Amino acid sequence: MKYFYQNAFWMSLLLLSVNVSCATYMGDKRFTSKENIYYKNVQQERLKAKVYIPEAGPAPGVILVHGGGWQTRDLDDMESIAQSLASHGYVVFNINYRFSPEFKHPTPINDLGDAHDYFVKHAKEYKLDPKRLALWGYSSGGHTVSYFGLKNKDKVKVVVTGGAPYDFTWYTHSPYISKYLGKFRDEALAEYIAASPSYLVEKDSPTFFIYHAISDKLVEYAQATSFEAKFLEKGVPVKRFDVSFWGHGNAFAFSDEAVKQAILFLKEKLPLTP
Repeated sequence: MKYFYQNAFWMSLLLLSVNVSCATYMGDKRFTSKENIYYKNVQQERLKAKVYIPEAGPAPGVILVHGGGWQTRDLDDMESIAQSLASHGYVVFNINYRFSPEFKHPTPINDLGDAHDYFVKHAKEYKLDPKRLALWGYSSGGHTVSYFGLKNKDKVKVVVTGGAPYDFTWYTHSPYISKYLGKFRDEALAEYIAASPSYLVEKDSPTFFIYHAISDKLVEYAQATSFEAKFLEKGVPVKRFDVSFWGHGNAFAFSDEAVKQAILFLKEKLPLTP
C-alpha cells in the first residue's frame, strides 16, 4: 500500500492545511466548559483536557481524541466536534495525549485509559452517567479510540472513528507507524498485528460508527471497508458512512454531514434519556 503515513509529503500537507475541525451540527442544549484539566497527577501539557458540561444531567459522555500521526496536533482540533456534541446534551471530555517517538505504543491508549478513569471519577461534578460512554477520534486518534474501545468493551458502549488505519500490516515502511511502534513492519510483524484494531473485533465488541473519505490519499478508504467487514463477520452492529467529495484532511475539517450522521448514531445508541 503506497499511502497512509508511508508518504510523509501528504502528512506534511495535512498538518499545514488543517488547523481545527470546522464541521458542525449544532443542537439547542446549553452547556459550560472548563479548560486546563490535568487528568493525570502530572502537570504536563500533553496530559491536559477540556470538559463540556450540559445544563441537564446525568447525561451520556463522549471522550474525544485528536489526530496527527501520534506525533503532533492537540485537542483544539476537536473543538468544533466537542461543541456540537455538547449542544446536543452530551458531556464531552476532549483530551491531549503523549507523542511518539518519545512515547511509543501503547502510551496514547494508556493515556486515554487514564482520561477515562478521571472522567468517571468526576462523574457527579460533570453531570456524567458513567455507565454510558462513547469515544470519538479521527486519523491516528481514530486508531487510539478503536483500539481502546475493543480492548475495554466493558467501559465503552459506542465508538465513532474516522479516517483511521485499522490494520498496520498494510504498511511496510511508514515513518509514522515505525516511530509509534519503534520498528518497521518486517522487523516486528507480530507487534504490528497486535497494535491493529482489525484483529481485536469480537462478538461482544462495542458498536462502531466508521466514516472515511472515498478519495482519501493518506489513509486508504479500503481500511474502513475492511474494518467494517470484521464487525459484519462477527455479527456486531456497525455503520459506515462514506464521505464522497473530500480527501483525508478536508473530510475531517469540512464534512458537516459526517459529524451530523455520527451524532445521530450516538443519539440512537446513547440517547440522553436511558
